[in-house]
Amino acid sequence: MFSKLKYTFALCLFCAALSFNAFAQQTAASPAAPSPEAQLLRTLIDEVRQLRAVSQRNSLNLHRAQMLTDRMARQQTRVESLTEEIEQLKTQIQQSLDTSRDDDEMKELEAAINDTADQQQRAVLIQSYNGMKRAIERQREYARQEAERNRSRQQQLEIALRAEQARLAELQDQFDALEREFEKQLNETRKPR
Repeated sequence: MFSKLKYTFALCLFCAALSFNAFAQQTAASPAAPSPEAQLLRTLIDEVRQLRAVSQRNSLNLHRAQMLTDRMARQQTRVESLTEEIEQLKTQIQQSLDTSRDDDEMKELEAAINDTADQQQRAVLIQSYNGMKRAIERQREYARQEAERNRSRQQQLEIALRAEQARLAELQDQFDALEREFEKQLNETRKPR
């Protein structure tokens, strides 16, 4: 009987061990299948992380866009300033080489000389004519030299203008790329999940 009791006790221990093992496996499987509340919480946490990442990326991109916009505005001002300076130089060159007023004054003085019969008055007019002619020749030489300096300056400014326009175009390209990135992010945000 004692051996029968031992046998029964061993059998009970064996059954208890099996049921404990089954319970342990069920408990271990339990975390793999979370409750609906845990799944909802995990989904919300993931969504908050994604929103934070998108917010940080948007904040950075907005900062970049603001910096590019400011740089483009300054660059546009440089381009406009150079363009205006070149136009002023062209006008100065044109005006310095315009001799029509001097030619008209000389013709008027020639006509006065031809119309004057008094020899003494005629001599005074001829002397004025010769003095004016020398002064105009000096003035034209100075105007020619000034026009040459202005042309040289104009060429330098045109080279600088092309460089500034290229820089502006580069900034506009960067801005366009950033704008495309915004559009891409916006489209990704609109996609259903």
